[in-house]
Amino acid sequence: MIRRASVADLPLVTGSLTTIVAAMRAAGNDQWGPAYPTDDHFFQDCADGVLFVDEDQGRIRGFAVLNFEEPEQYEALPWTVARPALIVHRLAVLPEFRGRGLANALFAFAEEQARARGLRGLRSDTYSRNPVMNALFAKRGWKRVGTLHFPGREASFVAWEKPVVSD
Repeated sequence: MIRRASVADLPLVTGSLTTIVAAMRAAGNDQWGPAYPTDDHFFQDCADGVLFVDEDQGRIRGFAVLNFEEPEQYEALPWTVARPALIVHRLAVLPEFRGRGLANALFAFAEEQARARGLRGLRSDTYSRNPVMNALFAKRGWKRVGTLHFPGREASFVAWEKPVVSD
């Protein structure tokens, strides 16, 4: 079940970061680390009501942040999805639950949230060294918009968008 996170969920979410980051590193992906995302990011996400968790029988299996916060690097990209667009940040599935379609379910949930809010679509980005997430965006019908760079990051990021309402 995907639901809005509560304060009680935060130790489970932040406690999972070590295993998530280790799995990312093992796959050659250094997108996440000590500086991002931090516990403070998730505490603020929860306080803002934008952190959602996939929970089953008291276990957090994955999570995503859905908000309207766009990095300034988005400004230069040729988006076709008009603002406001729902932005997907910090989507992850704990390693022991991967391969069960949970990331797909989190994306479907985000897309439904955009529709329910009457938005035209969604935007997001992921590290170019994250082939699994880039493939998932493509598989779910998201369109590649371009690349962007964040300070202190060696590799580029791939920007994605998905319309959810037809004109």
